[in-house]
Amino acid sequence: MQSISTSLAYLAFAGAIASWIAGTVFFVRTLRAISGDRRLMWLAIVAWPFATSQIKGAGAAHAANVNKALVAFLACLLVGFAAFAASVNLHRFAK
Repeated sequence: MQSISTSLAYLAFAGAIASWIAGTVFFVRTLRAISGDRRLMWLAIVAWPFATSQIKGAGAAHAANVNKALVAFLACLLVGFAAFAASVNLHRFAK
């Protein structure tokens, strides 16, 4: 059980890093797609969770992917911290 929770924590943190990188790539693509409208670009930089509904056209698909990457990042962090807590407790009780 100890090794399973430790492995799950490592996998979850690796998934968090991968989803962070994917979110960064999708955010750069979104900014490139809306480069013509400066107001939307600043809105996307400052308050990007709220800018998704106003971005239309080619940028909307990229903005939706940014939001999906954010959800994946947060889910991986939650699973990673829970697995880490379980791993620490299991290793401590085993001694």
